[in-house]
Amino acid sequence: MLMKGEAFEALEFLVTEEFNENYLHAVEDLHPRYMQTTEAGPPMVHAALLIVFSNHTRSPSFHLDPGMAAIQTHDDLAYENPGRVGRTFRVTFDVIETYEKRGRPYQVVEASIVDDRSTPVLTRRTTYTYTGGPYPGIS
Repeated sequence: MLMKGEAFEALEFLVTEEFNENYLHAVEDLHPRYMQTTEAGPPMVHAALLIVFSNHTRSPSFHLDPGMAAIQTHDDLAYENPGRVGRTFRVTFDVIETYEKRGRPYQVVEASIVDDRSTPVLTRRTTYTYTGGPYPGIS
């Protein structure tokens, strides 16, 4: 488990029109804002797609020991700007707090998404606890 001040490896992903449309069909949300270009720009990336990619399990460096599980316990989200189809997004995952409660380790991870123009899109602060496997405790 990473400790306060450490970070998971950043993730980059491109949301193409096809990728976004496949997601829209999967969640059955075909609202025009996600499918049509307007004066504001290309269609918006579905908000839930961005949430999915801001989970720390998406980081290329995320790892759990055999028999362990990460359980999400709390989530706070702030949307800052719409993500637009055709952009590449970068997600950073910073561990901003670690603590122990009732014998369980907790980790608070702040995920920030920006697009390839450095426009802030989403900030997500998520608390996770871990169960099973070896756990040496927090010093």
